[in-house]
Amino acid sequence: MATLTNKTSILIVEDESYLRELYVDIFTQDGFKVDAAKDGNEAYDKMNHHEYDLILLDIILPGMDGMQVLDKLVKEKKVKLSNVVLLTNLSQDIVIAKALDYGVRGYLIKSDYTPEELLKETRSFLKNSHA
Repeated sequence: MATLTNKTSILIVEDESYLRELYVDIFTQDGFKVDAAKDGNEAYDKMNHHEYDLILLDIILPGMDGMQVLDKLVKEKKVKLSNVVLLTNLSQDIVIAKALDYGVRGYLIKSDYTPEELLKETRSFLKNSHA
């Protein structure tokens, strides 16, 4: 498998500090350039000022939730939603279907993946986006 370089950038949007820090550590150790946001407002701001190869976006966030972030981005057409993968602990079929209609790359149920498996899935999303 080709090694991704430190030029591969990821934004992790997660309000739970333990998970956010864990994901940042794992992705950083694997060679990614990692940025993080703790809520929807911070994520929206970062998405508008930086370009990311992949954005892992939690749905349930304080302030502006993940779907509100997507709604705003869709209206403004500033960010490629094909770089977004939803992270959630809930299987919200209607919400996920709406996000997929917006063009997000996919979704992952956090409780179904260990951090190492999340890393593997993320690498798969990135590999498929460059194929």
